[in-house]
Amino acid sequence: MALNAARVESLRDNINRPTRKISYPKNADGTPVYTSEFFGENVFHLQQIAKALPKPAYASFLKQMRGRQALDRATADAIAHAVRIWAMDRGATHFTHWFQPQTGTTAEKHDAFLSLKSTFTAAGEE
Repeated sequence: MALNAARVESLRDNINRPTRKISYPKNADGTPVYTSEFFGENVFHLQQIAKALPKPAYASFLKQMRGRQALDRATADAIAHAVRIWAMDRGATHFTHWFQPQTGTTAEKHDAFLSLKSTFTAAGEE
């Protein structure tokens, strides 16, 4: 297919694509919810980290965040476990690592929270 024909076909596909319906959050009375009321609700922030981690792990995490110590393996494992549980509680089944090396390119690694057990049913990994 010639380059121009491919471009024309792409434009035709875009013009004929059905309009996407977007449902915005609404209050019980049907009025729209302000963005400020739900923005950031799916962010694993410091208050949630404090609740999810044991006190020693949280203290170690704060020291690492402030540049006072390196992140040790036990704290890293506790954080990873807490993030995974938090995400799965919100319905997440997959996650992505997005790498931005200083080479001018990027890369992604996609993975899942699921594993097949001996019964061949999907189960969240622990």
